[in-house]
Amino acid sequence: MAKLIHILLLCFSLQLMAQEATTTEATATAELEDQTGLSLLPDLPAKNQIPLFDNRFRIDYEVEEITMVFFRKRGSASVILVKPDGSKVNVINADDQDIQWYDDKTYDLIKIKKPTPGPWQALGQILPESKIMVLTDIELKVDPLPDHLMTGETIKVTATLTNGGKPIVAKDFRDLLRLDVLFISSNNAEYENFGAGVIELTTLADDGRNFDEKPRDGIFTGEFRLDMKPGQWQPKFVVKTPLYTREVVQEPVILHKSPISYDIAQATKAEDLHWLTFKVTDPMLNPNSVALQGKVRFPNNEVQSFTLGESAEVDKKLKIVNYASGTYKVDSTLFAQTVAGRDVVITLPQASFVAEVVEPEPVAPVATDGGDATPAAPVEPVVQEETSFPWVLVILSNIFILGGGGFAIWMVATDRSFKTLFARKNNSMDLDSLAMPGAAEAKMNNAAQKNAKKNDIMELSLPDD
Repeated sequence: MAKLIHILLLCFSLQLMAQEATTTEATATAELEDQTGLSLLPDLPAKNQIPLFDNRFRIDYEVEEITMVFFRKRGSASVILVKPDGSKVNVINADDQDIQWYDDKTYDLIKIKKPTPGPWQALGQILPESKIMVLTDIELKVDPLPDHLMTGETIKVTATLTNGGKPIVAKDFRDLLRLDVLFISSNNAEYENFGAGVIELTTLADDGRNFDEKPRDGIFTGEFRLDMKPGQWQPKFVVKTPLYTREVVQEPVILHKSPISYDIAQATKAEDLHWLTFKVTDPMLNPNSVALQGKVRFPNNEVQSFTLGESAEVDKKLKIVNYASGTYKVDSTLFAQTVAGRDVVITLPQASFVAEVVEPEPVAPVATDGGDATPAAPVEPVVQEETSFPWVLVILSNIFILGGGGFAIWMVATDRSFKTLFARKNNSMDLDSLAMPGAAEAKMNNAAQKNAKKNDIMELSLPDD
C-alpha cells in the first residue's frame, strides 16, 4: 500500500514538472518573439531606407548590414528572397547562409550581414507597407545653419554625400543626385509661422551650374533666401536617388523679423524732397556696417538706382525727388555684418508711399515802410488773343473763283474773244471785222453796187441815132 502511494506521488510530481516545463517553454518562446519580432520594429532607422518597387530592390556594395521587414497577408507563406546570382533564400535554409530570419503569421523579419550587392527580389504576397532598412557607410553631411537668422536673408549651404567616407563622384550619379532643402514649421502657437506647414526652399544639384562651385565633386553648394514668415522652423535636407534616400534633420532655428524699419517724411511743396529713413531694429546687426543698394520706381514707372554706403550714422537717409503725384516704390538690399562678425545679405521688404505734388501758394502781401501791408497787385495772366479764322476772305475768294470760271465758260460757249469783247463801237458796221451769219453776201452786194456806179461815171460817149 505504501509502495502504491509512492508511485502515485511520483507520477503527480512528473506531471507538475512537465506542466512547468511547458509553461517555461511557452514563456521563452513568447520572450523570444518579443525580442526578435515586432519589438525590433520601433528601433529601425526609418530615415535610412531602400525603395521597394514591385517587390524589387537594389543593395549598395558598401552595405555592411541590412534589415528587411516584409509584411504579408495573414496566414500566407513566408517570402522567398532571390539573390543577384539567382539563388534563393528562405526561412528553411537561412541558418546555413548565416542569415537571421524570423517568420510570423503576418510578417518576415530578416537580417543579413554583408549582403551580396546588386538587384534582389522578394517573392510572396507582400503588402505595400514593407520596409528595407540599411546600415551602411553612405552618409549625408550638411553644415549647420547660423544661430541668428533674419527674414529675407540669403543663406549659403554646403552639403557632402559620401560613400565609405569618400565623396560620390561617379559619372552615373551626376544627373541623379538632388538635394532638397525644406523648412518645416514647428507649429508653435507662440510664433507667427504657426500652421505654416512645409516649405520647399530650393533644390541643389552637383552639376557646377547656378551656385554650385564645381561639378561632380560630391559637394552641393548653393544659396536660398528665407522668404517666409518669422518663427520657429526645423531645417531638413534630403537626397533622393533611385538607389537610396538620405536625409539630415537639424535642430529647430528661430527666424527673426526683418532688421530694418522705414520712416517716410513726404514733401509738402513741389520743390521739396521726400526723405526715406532706414532704421536698424535688430540688436544683432552692426549698424555702422550697413550698406544699402536698390532702385526707386517713380509714379511714371521711371526707375532710378541708388547706393548708400557705410557711415558712422546709425540711420541711413535716402532723398527722393518729388517728381510727380502718385505711388513711389523702393526695393533695396542690405549688406552688413552681425555683431559676431558674420556677413549677411538681406532682401528688405518693399517700401512704398503715395505723394501728391502741391502747387505753390500765392505771393504774400509786401510790407511798406509805413508798416502797413500793401497787397501786391495781382498779376494778370498773359492771355494770347486767339486769331479768328478769315471767313470773309475765304468767301470772297470763292466768289471770285466761281465768277471767273463762269465767265470763261460763257466765253467758250458763245465763241467770243477778248478782241471783239472790248472793241470800240462804230456807227457804220465794219463787216470785215465782224463775224456773223450773212456777212459775206452783204460784202459782195456792196462791191457790185460800187462797180456799177464806176461804170456810169466813165461812160462819156453819146448813143448813135
